Amino acid sequence: MRKIIMDVDTGTDDAIAIMCALAAEELDVVAICSVNGNRGITYTTENTLRLLEYLGREEVPVYKGAHLPMVSTLPAWRRPEVPYGGKEFREMEIHGDWLELPPSVNKKAEDMDAVSFYIKYLSEAKEKVTIVPVGPLTNLALAFRAKPEIVENIEEIVIMGAAYAHGNKTAAAEFNWWCDPEAAKIVMDCGAKITVIPLDATHKACVKGSEADIIEAGGTKACLAAADMIKQRIRGYSTFQPMGDDMAPVHDALAVLYMLDPQVCEDVRPMYVDVDFGGGNSDGMSIVDVDKRYYDRQPNCDFAFSANREKFVALLTKLLKAR
Repeated sequence: MRKIIMDVDTGTDDAIAIMCALAAEELDVVAICSVNGNRGITYTTENTLRLLEYLGREEVPVYKGAHLPMVSTLPAWRRPEVPYGGKEFREMEIHGDWLELPPSVNKKAEDMDAVSFYIKYLSEAKEKVTIVPVGPLTNLALAFRAKPEIVENIEEIVIMGAAYAHGNKTAAAEFNWWCDPEAAKIVMDCGAKITVIPLDATHKACVKGSEADIIEAGGTKACLAAADMIKQRIRGYSTFQPMGDDMAPVHDALAVLYMLDPQVCEDVRPMYVDVDFGGGNSDGMSIVDVDKRYYDRQPNCDFAFSANREKFVALLTKLLKAR
């Protein structure tokens, strides 16, 4: 059984990823760390707690992480305010502040923060663990800055983030890497084995409304919650980024399913991937050296350029029906 730590900014797709990880017999979720991202840290932490309580998995510890990116919000010129009703409003349509689940009553976050947890756990680990960050990479980057040698106890980092063709937060940048470009740079350069599941793959693995109906008919708690979240995502995407055929991506779930069946992703290639953190229009952009002639650098990750939609939906449905 593969031990994993999930690092999440829990909105709808994070929640579905968590449900899949908890349902998979091949995975042992030893902890979940929250981070600022889709919503503020208060929301992402509470959403994680209420999901675990809803599923009856209160034994999984939750560690509250960074409430701000490392430095990207410090220069006012770098992140101008976006009026409410603009892009931030669109993201709220996809996620909302709270998951549509009962508030957590008994489940609480641990006293230790996420960065301290990473340092302690990885320093003391007797066997290697896989980290699955599907939000901004702030927690991991801060831990690596404090104690770089903990990388030695990481089996793999499976990241949902980045984009080769085009972004979703800006024309250039994917949301998670845009949120904290410096953190993305630190993690990509950490020396661990890394697999990146970018928008290029997740946009090829969309779930249709009719498939959400099939998931809902599965009747488990996970099926009912996930189907509702997928339908919420389809409604949100239809307003500003229609994917065609009444469907939407469930980005973060693809990272989890890749660990269970690598064939859900296609055209996975070793790549050197850099991050722009200089501000301006390309802030947070992932720079993928596809031609391998612009950088004199060895690949630092495996990068998934595509995905198999049918395999993804089939495995997603199977996992959600399992529990």
